[in-house]
Amino acid sequence: MNRTPRTWADRFPLILLAVLAAGFLALGAAEAWADSPTFDEPVYISAGLAAVLHHDVTINEEHPPLAKALAVLPVLLTHPVVPANGRWSGNDEYAYGARFVAAQLAAGTLRRVTFASRLVPLAETAAVAFVLYAIGAQLAGPVAGALGGVLWLASPTVLGLGHLDGTDIPSALGVALVSWTLLRWLRSRDTRALAWLGLAMGVAASTQVTGLLVVAVALVAVAATEWRSGPARALARAGLAAVIGWAVVWAVYLALDPGLVRQLPLLMPPPYLSGVRYLASHDASGSVAYIDGIAYTGGRWWYWPLSLVIKWPTAGLLLLVAGALGCIWLPRDSRRRAGIAVGLPAAALAAVTLATPKDVGLRYLLPALALWAAAAGAGLVAATSALAGARQKAPAAAGRAARAAIAVLAVAALASVAASFPASIAWTAWPFRPGYTAVTDSNLDWGQSLYALRTWSASRDPWVAYFGPRGITTADIPGARSLLDAGSARVDGWVAVSATALNSANRASLGWLRAWCPVGILEGTILVYHFSRPPVPTSDPRPPSRPAPLCPGQWSSAR
Repeated sequence: MNRTPRTWADRFPLILLAVLAAGFLALGAAEAWADSPTFDEPVYISAGLAAVLHHDVTINEEHPPLAKALAVLPVLLTHPVVPANGRWSGNDEYAYGARFVAAQLAAGTLRRVTFASRLVPLAETAAVAFVLYAIGAQLAGPVAGALGGVLWLASPTVLGLGHLDGTDIPSALGVALVSWTLLRWLRSRDTRALAWLGLAMGVAASTQVTGLLVVAVALVAVAATEWRSGPARALARAGLAAVIGWAVVWAVYLALDPGLVRQLPLLMPPPYLSGVRYLASHDASGSVAYIDGIAYTGGRWWYWPLSLVIKWPTAGLLLLVAGALGCIWLPRDSRRRAGIAVGLPAAALAAVTLATPKDVGLRYLLPALALWAAAAGAGLVAATSALAGARQKAPAAAGRAARAAIAVLAVAALASVAASFPASIAWTAWPFRPGYTAVTDSNLDWGQSLYALRTWSASRDPWVAYFGPRGITTADIPGARSLLDAGSARVDGWVAVSATALNSANRASLGWLRAWCPVGILEGTILVYHFSRPPVPTSDPRPPSRPAPLCPGQWSSAR
């Protein structure tokens, strides 16, 4: 089962995955050009430029900076406008991010700067698929590896988030690399494999703070596996991997800010520790959340599985569940290694995510979902092999039927990706449609429809409440008037409201609007209303919990 691909039959799964990845990249590149900056992207781009050009890693409080620095390398070729600042340290990330957006809008460079910043993350998204292939191939052969990669690519959510400049996809890549290298070490147990594991741990810790959790799991796995050889050897092996990972983290910071060399004796770079403290307080504070008509503040564990059902293709979800169950048919040694290298990190990440009170989107679960896809690919192959080899009248026919069912579901999941284009971020599974009635924030509307809104608004002089990155105001939308500064008694004519503003960000002040039905929707995220006269408040003092479905006519009406 653990063969190196040599024959055409062995190579075909990898070739198929490469073809699908190429199509995925083409769709992602088109969406990267079409979508406007999302909520966090200007902060990440400006922080990455500050780190690369000015050796300042302190503008953005969310550490570590590796993903942001890599993402801005293509941006340098676009010659972005970098607002002058005589003192780079001590900036407020949101204020400077707003200045950065305003400068690009004034210079007409916003679209190409944003597009360039998304090229590296898009490549990283495809790279995750090939790392998952390597994991699955280690466990159950090339077909299992290809299935794992396909299960990752066959999701509109992955396409939607994968073409953005963020930290969730780089984190998924770092976590997958740790899982793969740990799996290789568990098989060979040699120093070379341990060194590769240490490098992967450094990458994971340098892309997202939650990578430290995966690092801890890997170190415990190394120490526990070697314990029978003696505590001293076990601790030495785990210590070697930890030192290599520590060196990678320091190397990233020193490359971006050589002045930190004075702090080298410390356990971790001071900005990294500041980032840990920031996220510990930032992610511990609850925010307004909304899902399927339920609005609340804080965290709910059920938000995440419900988001998965709404935001993941049903066919792909069935394969993930079936594949996880199929892992019980893996050979004993493969099952043990899969549990340690794939199952434990995924479970740890999922547990932390479910406990977080910031219910803002399924993107937080992407690293765990990537590992789930790798395990599911191996489990599906193991289950179909067991079914074909079972004692029954027609084992070959049963195996073929199982493989056909897997192929049909995989094609259906891939079809959902194609169908989600060009608005993959806003895609939702049936029956959770229209999506704006079911989800909000990065699960639907992260501010990516500004370009469409500007085009639509130019000839209508609408009232607008747009949710997007700081630095974009109503004045940047042709003909727009601020809806947030007006009560319902003043509003008439056209109205455009971001779904996130309506459902969560400005939920209280815009509650009256949820009692009226929209006449259209821009790119699945911005609701369009049309009033012949100022809307009369409804007799019910409590606004509806969810927005109304689309109106059948040309004018908005109260439901």
